[in-house]
Amino acid sequence: MKIIIAGGGRVGGTLAARLVAEQHQVTVVERDANTCHRLFEDIGVVTVCGDANDPSVLESAGISGADIAAGVLARDAENLAFSTLVRSMSSARVMVRMLDSRYRQAYKLAGVSELVAEAEVVVAKMTTAIDFPQVAGSLPLAAGTAILFELEVSPKALVAGRTVAQVRGQPEFPRECVFIGLVDPEGRITLPDGNTVLRAGHTIILVARRAELARAVEYLTAEAQRQTDTPLAEMLRKVDFLAPLNDEQLASVARGADYLRKEAGETLFKKGDAGESFYVVVSGEVNLLAEGGRLVEVVKAGGFFGEIALLTGEPRATSAKAATACELAAVGREDFQGMVMANPTVALEMSRILGQRLARMAQQERAPQKRKGLFGR
Repeated sequence: MKIIIAGGGRVGGTLAARLVAEQHQVTVVERDANTCHRLFEDIGVVTVCGDANDPSVLESAGISGADIAAGVLARDAENLAFSTLVRSMSSARVMVRMLDSRYRQAYKLAGVSELVAEAEVVVAKMTTAIDFPQVAGSLPLAAGTAILFELEVSPKALVAGRTVAQVRGQPEFPRECVFIGLVDPEGRITLPDGNTVLRAGHTIILVARRAELARAVEYLTAEAQRQTDTPLAEMLRKVDFLAPLNDEQLASVARGADYLRKEAGETLFKKGDAGESFYVVVSGEVNLLAEGGRLVEVVKAGGFFGEIALLTGEPRATSAKAATACELAAVGREDFQGMVMANPTVALEMSRILGQRLARMAQQERAPQKRKGLFGR
């Protein structure tokens, strides 16, 4: 689009740089010759040195063929005059930075289609940050009656590992709060649906009525009173080599887990891969496979696998593939070993138990079998 920007100051220059980067055709009208030269040299934007409220200057900037005219001059009176002049010379859509809300009606009468109330945006963002320090970022919508906000999912949050549908189905969660995006740690954004899992470390983007923001943030950041009461901690309690861990240590392992969803046929790891995690099957089934795809074991809900490579540092002895659609909790090497190494007595006892189990495994036939709760490679 062809865009005319009136004003080359901090806001005008930043706006021009963004629009040029997005391949728009931009012209900045600015009185100060030094500013015009700097903008041209720094970002390559076309500049016209002159008064944006002078019809001849706007003509030379190409206002007649502009799609959008943006007023970001230093005073509302100047922006209002610019808006009125543009409306008389062009069919361009007019948008303006409003500094004083008392000009709102005058701008509307001048035909301004988009008003950005700078003070209102800043105040809304700052008050939201003050009231809700957990919120990573926010933007007021609908004159401040609604808030778009970002929130990172904490590993300790009760919603970590739950789906969007499960969260929205809870009576404590406000109905007028809508999930609109999910950003992973690498910055990839997806549009969530009911089956989307809220994973620890991911950022959720939501819109809520301002009056419901407190309820939404409180629910999304709530933590369990006793972490050992979480389903994953209860599952970990049944694992033989984790028996030396106390409740607090089990809770620490559970909090560090990442929740994954896999469709039938998806590979979790291959034989020979480095063992960076061990897995808890929350729902569904996972097949452990030997060379040639021979089935070694079927790990069902409540079962575990991958711990041998994690603890010994040896490569994976089998491949793992989702037999059905499944949910898993992955416990990583760094968090797990950090907790173990900080407790030498626990580490010694775990080593003893693991040694006994490895000895038993060496005597067993490597035939397909159903898992009952303890786990293998």
